[in-house]
Amino acid sequence: MNIKSMPKDVAVELLRYISEHEDFGSLETIGGGASPATAKALLRELAVELAKEVESEHKERYDVKACKNLSKQAKTVISCLSPREEKSLLTAFGLIDKQK
Repeated sequence: MNIKSMPKDVAVELLRYISEHEDFGSLETIGGGASPATAKALLRELAVELAKEVESEHKERYDVKACKNLSKQAKTVISCLSPREEKSLLTAFGLIDKQK
């Protein structure tokens, strides 16, 4: 899989995971002003910006906030999910089509 064919929500999850679990200790030996903290901050920022892009694309598909069939508690739980998790959950319950 290359970067152009990778789903954006998968890339977001990978960036978040790497920023949380990698220590980037080798940056200290390389030098150049990059620290592990700045590398992690960069990856988190990339994930946030890409997540915004994914969210704007997914908003067109299904508006959870406007759905009258879901309780307030269900909407609260769904709001905590990543776009990919939200899509999987809504698809599993038949609220959106698998093709979308």
